[in-house]
Amino acid sequence: MFRKVLYATDLSEKSLEILKALPEFKCLNVEEIVVLRVINLTRVLGVARGIDIEAYIKEIEKETIPKLEEIAEKIRSMGFSAKPVVPPPAGDPVCEIVRVANDEGVDAIVMGSRGRSTIKAILLGSTAEGVVRKSDKPVMVFKNHTPKVFSKIVYAYDFSDKAEEVGKFVKFVAKSCNSEVIVLHVLERGEVIEESRLDEIERDFRREGIEVRIVIGEGNPSKEIVRISEREGATCIFVGRSRRGGILGSTADFVIRYSKVPVFVS
Repeated sequence: MFRKVLYATDLSEKSLEILKALPEFKCLNVEEIVVLRVINLTRVLGVARGIDIEAYIKEIEKETIPKLEEIAEKIRSMGFSAKPVVPPPAGDPVCEIVRVANDEGVDAIVMGSRGRSTIKAILLGSTAEGVVRKSDKPVMVFKNHTPKVFSKIVYAYDFSDKAEEVGKFVKFVAKSCNSEVIVLHVLERGEVIEESRLDEIERDFRREGIEVRIVIGEGNPSKEIVRISEREGATCIFVGRSRRGGILGSTADFVIRYSKVPVFVS
């Protein structure tokens, strides 16, 4: 299911922290990791007058390629095959990450997010949020390195088709990595709990040999997913792309923005 993964990095200290978590992907039978750094032209095109774009790209390439090779060598030392994308593509990071993921035929994208701290930044969104919106591949977003990433999964479940699809990934990861799963359903205003359906979900996971608990939240789904995940000591969150949340984005956007643990979105 996850034989080939794209690791997108901007070479910042935060994004390089993800390297510490990559060995934990061994339980998912990952074989190959593609290493990508995009030369971000969105930072310079707005002030491009007087800037030699071609020279700028060449300069960034010169410093980037040795670093990508070094990262690839570290990944190989972990027991994976590693392929640095060289020369690094230049352009909008979101578009280039999605394009390379498709061109390489990867099964998932792994990347970091620094989070959003201002209203302007929240409205614009992060590169990670953009990739989640544009890519049709699963994306796992890291904020910080979390030891034993897959040991306790919070699975946000709202009875939707998208949540059912995410559940297939949850089962695969839980069985492969011996994870504990918390199925989290958030009751919104006026919603009545459907105990029989939640009981069936629990039985379904137990039939697969997965340790599972059902947890019910109440209120705003985005906030409850983050709050309860922190309360339960989750090591990662699995959530679907579909639910919209108004001007500030979707449930997945909010969870990516505020979660302290990695978020898997499909």
